[in-house]
Amino acid sequence: MNETAPEIIENVRLEEGLNFGLTSASLPNRTLEVFGGIQGETVDIRLFAHKAGRGYAQVIKAHTPSSERVIPSCPYFGDCTGCTFQHINYIHQLQLKHRIVTAEFEKAELFGIDISQVVPSDEESGYRNHARLSIYHANLGFVNRFSRRHIQIDHCRIMNPGINKVLAGLQGKCGETRQISIRYGSNKDSYLIQPKLVKANVDIESGQKEYHDILLGHDFCISAASFFQVNNPQAEKMANLIKNHLNLSGSETLVDAYAGVGTFAVLLSPDCKRVIAIEESAAAVKDACLNISGIDNIELIQSKTEDVINQFEGQMDALILDPSRSGAHPSVLATICQNPPRNLVYVACDPSSLARDLKILLAGPFELSSVIPVDMFPQTYHVETLALLKCKL
Repeated sequence: MNETAPEIIENVRLEEGLNFGLTSASLPNRTLEVFGGIQGETVDIRLFAHKAGRGYAQVIKAHTPSSERVIPSCPYFGDCTGCTFQHINYIHQLQLKHRIVTAEFEKAELFGIDISQVVPSDEESGYRNHARLSIYHANLGFVNRFSRRHIQIDHCRIMNPGINKVLAGLQGKCGETRQISIRYGSNKDSYLIQPKLVKANVDIESGQKEYHDILLGHDFCISAASFFQVNNPQAEKMANLIKNHLNLSGSETLVDAYAGVGTFAVLLSPDCKRVIAIEESAAAVKDACLNISGIDNIELIQSKTEDVINQFEGQMDALILDPSRSGAHPSVLATICQNPPRNLVYVACDPSSLARDLKILLAGPFELSSVIPVDMFPQTYHVETLALLKCKL
């Protein structure tokens, strides 16, 4: 059966649409989310799906292109689900991310907050140290944004060259598995490729249990199940921003909640008297044990943060919250409002959950020193955000 050809709609005026970095178009009988556009452009679009008065479309021609528009350097851009902003110059990408954070704060009725300009990435491409690729008939790639079918990818513009080297070596030779993860520590030339390949006729080692990388001079071990920031130089900038805000003198107790493999605990330990790192994941705690080896002022606790944070009443001089995308547990926020540290840093990968949690903290004993978005993910709509707070009591 032949598939119905997508509907083409001509001369559509694009409006602002901050949902996942898309623009929008208002038509008489529906509102469309439009990929590949820039606000203010008049374009032709291809409609892919619509129901209940809403739809999803892609720009196929710009009649009045924005001055911010550039030609994407990646041949897969548009179909590939990885990047959303390659058609936009980098300065404007940063401006859009600032607007995304601002919009989420306004949705949460956090008005009048001074949000710093987005900290740019030193590298606009080749920065990403982790790739998770799907495999179809031994070919590595990603999923088509529109058809959801497999797209073979021979070179990914945002991946570190070390990952693209492995991708090239494995292309067409991985029929034994449906998905593969490639992680690369460029500062240590260390790989983690999972799962172990036993049938592929390639001279590439796989099945490693962990890999190593260096941040600010410290060696970190990261296993397959553990999280680590994908943009090393930006992670170092973020750690320095946190250090500057906390203004540690060496006499403080720092609690690093949702500590992961111990990144912030390790990097800030020289400036503290005591560091308490709390992490639920057994895999991350195992890595953290290796990463804190030889550092005698870090105490590592395997637990949910909400189960133990109340044990440190009156002990916390400084606190780092670095939760998952869903944000901090409500009881954690309640506990620190009742027993506030002098300084608090909230590290967020989702501005919506950050805004929701900040509303609670600011209604309590905290005030904002600054909100600093950090571009960890050039060419995409994603943005990391630091909220730097201090106790006003």
